[in-house]
Amino acid sequence: MTTERLFLTLVVCQALHFLEEVTFGLYRWLPYFQWLESAAPGMAVVAFVAINTAFVAFGAWCYLARVKPRAPSAGVWITLWMVVEIGNGIGHPLWSLIAGAYVPGTATAPLLLVVALLMARQRLTTDNRVHLS
Repeated sequence: MTTERLFLTLVVCQALHFLEEVTFGLYRWLPYFQWLESAAPGMAVVAFVAINTAFVAFGAWCYLARVKPRAPSAGVWITLWMVVEIGNGIGHPLWSLIAGAYVPGTATAPLLLVVALLMARQRLTTDNRVHLS
């Protein structure tokens, strides 16, 4: 699979991950959103959805404007997304282990981790300074 397709797959997996997080209420686990909910009931979920929708939209922009057309900055965006998603893929299961309970996002976190690691392996084993795929 090309780097472009792996990147798009990663963004789609992030969208699925976000759906899991919002469906099962990750915002209820996060201190800022807990505070927001106590200060303005109902706003925590609105803010959480807005932030995560913007993140997925940013991923789509990175794909359409940088990665797919192979812009000179594509490698930077790919690397940043890989790092974030590897962290996401490790962080959720680790958080669940520490909490001793399911933390929303844990079911889809392995998808993020696998796709990001596949992308990292591909980028480390091929010369991507000139070509992305």
